[in-house]
Amino acid sequence: MSKLNGWSMGAMSLALTLNGVAASAAVIASDVSAPSDPIVGIASTPGSSTSTASTVGTVADANNYPGAESPANAIDNTNNKYLNFQKVNAGFITTLVANGPATLTGVRFKAGNDSPERDPLTITIEGTNSPNPTTTLNSAWSPIYSGVTGLATDPGRDTAGPTTGFTPTTAGGFTSYRVLVTGVRDAAAANSFQFDELDMIGSTVPEPTMLAGAGLVMLLSLRRRR
Repeated sequence: MSKLNGWSMGAMSLALTLNGVAASAAVIASDVSAPSDPIVGIASTPGSSTSTASTVGTVADANNYPGAESPANAIDNTNNKYLNFQKVNAGFITTLVANGPATLTGVRFKAGNDSPERDPLTITIEGTNSPNPTTTLNSAWSPIYSGVTGLATDPGRDTAGPTTGFTPTTAGGFTSYRVLVTGVRDAAAANSFQFDELDMIGSTVPEPTMLAGAGLVMLLSLRRRR
């Protein structure tokens, strides 16, 4: 857990009131996705401006998913899983309506209920501020992260692995993110990728100094009222 000027900077939300006007809650080092955020399953290659929408189905080696194991399950805060038979270079696009724009600095995956060979081990994350990427699918994507998921050591079924932190490749917050699974635990044995949940760890404030400044304003306001 990091600290700023003695203040704990763990996972939290902060609501500010400046000049009597309530500001939006700031999310700091916590999951910025919400179950109500728009999300769509897709297949693509990292860096491509185009994505192909996933469909409901159980065709092997194709960009489809069982109806009960849809992309929405990836951020619904339950043990319901998202499974895609394409296995690699597939995933989802989501738009952060509740907590966007946000800057991502980490991920935390929860493994699915069975078949550990399907656990995602490597991913890419890209961001965009293009309008409606979950419906248009075509956007200018900026690279954010390419690396491990934290599931290299099997945490057990329906269990979250450790948080994997990173420094974003592209600075600045984005309203939408594209996550692609690029490798699974055992590609020869797996017929798909699957996971219960992806916590997208980030913050909605662009700089820690902004929080410090807001805290100073609040402190001065309290002193004036005494």
